[in-house]
Amino acid sequence: MPELPEVETKKRYLERTSMGKPIDKVSVKDPRVLDGITPAGLARGLKGTRLVGARRRAKYILAYTDSDATLLLHFGMTGDLYFRGRGEPRPRFSRVEFNFEGGGCLHFLDTRLFGKVALYRTADESQIPYVARLGPEPLDRSFKYEDFNRIVRGHRTTIHQLLMDQELIAGIGNIYSDEITYQAGVLPYRRTETLSDEEVRALYDRMKWVLRRAVDLDAELDGHADVFLIPNRVKGGECPRTGEPLLKKTIAGRTSYYCPSCQH
Repeated sequence: MPELPEVETKKRYLERTSMGKPIDKVSVKDPRVLDGITPAGLARGLKGTRLVGARRRAKYILAYTDSDATLLLHFGMTGDLYFRGRGEPRPRFSRVEFNFEGGGCLHFLDTRLFGKVALYRTADESQIPYVARLGPEPLDRSFKYEDFNRIVRGHRTTIHQLLMDQELIAGIGNIYSDEITYQAGVLPYRRTETLSDEEVRALYDRMKWVLRRAVDLDAELDGHADVFLIPNRVKGGECPRTGEPLLKKTIAGRTSYYCPSCQH
């Protein structure tokens, strides 16, 4: 599932391709991706409006219109965005199409239909159910070490589960939780109550570094397998530092990868 860096990359793509263009028509090719709205309702609510801003909140994109509505996009396992210029072929797995006046179309793609498209007649996030209860954004400047330490010290669980809890910290999933714990040198199954102050500080610093670096790389980490764990999270994968085989462990139903030598 796309996590914070992937969704941030998609949000920036949306901003580059689709801001400020009047929406002429919305075509829903598969209503199974719609959440809480009908195809006619989505088309009626967006026709004639412009997207004037966008924000990533956890693993969601919130796109704001000039009519004070919010278009919510969630990508599930296989969702993506694609902007098609005039005369270009329609992409496969297009589920919702936002056609702009003067040409051009933004496609919401989703192979497995786990994504969501919704429209809310408000720009107030507290009135949008999926985002109202989310925790703080880890890359926000306002999210300080003291805030992170308070969260860690206030919950008795594994650090892997804590990092993935969207009501505590927003946007981190299974893959980036593994990366953060690897870079901090902490085993993902360590209980939060066993972590030293130095380990909590390392987790906070590495969380900020990993997410910022991944965003800077447009979430394309495969060319950096000598630095990141993520490209090595495969059968037979090796630690980027030592070359030792990575181990796997199931934590709360999710498979976590780690290096038994680098992480303690």
